[in-house]
Amino acid sequence: MKIACILLLLCFGIDSHAQLAESESKLKSNFDALIEAEQDSVKLAICKRIEKSLVKILKQEESFEYPFAKLNYLGKITSPDLRFRIYNWNCALSDGSYKYFGVFQFKEKSNIKVQVLADKVEANMFSSYRKENWPGALYYKIIPFKSKGMASYILLAWDGNNMTSNKKIIEVICFDKTGIVFGKPVIFWRGKMLNRVIFEYAKQARMSIEYQEEEKRLVFDHLAPSSPQYKNQFEYYGPDFTHDALVLKKGIWVLQENVDVRKK
Repeated sequence: MKIACILLLLCFGIDSHAQLAESESKLKSNFDALIEAEQDSVKLAICKRIEKSLVKILKQEESFEYPFAKLNYLGKITSPDLRFRIYNWNCALSDGSYKYFGVFQFKEKSNIKVQVLADKVEANMFSSYRKENWPGALYYKIIPFKSKGMASYILLAWDGNNMTSNKKIIEVICFDKTGIVFGKPVIFWRGKMLNRVIFEYAKQARMSIEYQEEEKRLVFDHLAPSSPQYKNQFEYYGPDFTHDALVLKKGIWVLQENVDVRKK
């Protein structure tokens, strides 16, 4: 009887993996079509199709550990505590802007839950948002931390913004009874508490944000205009070869300016 049960479970696992592999292949075809598409309306229709299919797939428990390795145009990152995964992609539009799509998959006790993010607002540094009004971006790193005993996370993100500038974002998220909350006032920046930090800089520039785990700090390039006359015209901003940092102190990320980037 035990052997029969084990064989049944193995067959179920193999069958589930085969189903996921088939679904992955279909998604890949959709992403390939997205790359080839030229009209914005066609691109957005394909993205909605991808979103619908992905949600259906991610509701399967086995999908949480499935690598989706064939989907090169789908961002997929897992929180270090294995609590959630983020699936994320963008759609380049003809005016130089981007539309973002995202799906959160997270574990709640023994259940898998999925929440779709709707890119509808432009973020500011003082607001919180829900999944229905998500400030779209591409996430590429998750950093867990605790604030007042509550599990919270830094998300590092990139936003193509427009034809003249890019953005990088230090986002803060947490979870409550209804799901994800984007933006939490735990960043102390020049006398103000921020929900997130948004950096905007020239399209041709490159900005770096690095997490140094031992020091519990985020180190990033200080941005400045190429000439004083371009102050607050962010399409002329870029790194000035100095660095600032956000240092975690008792659940608050505190700005330190002009820091030594070398690890101690």
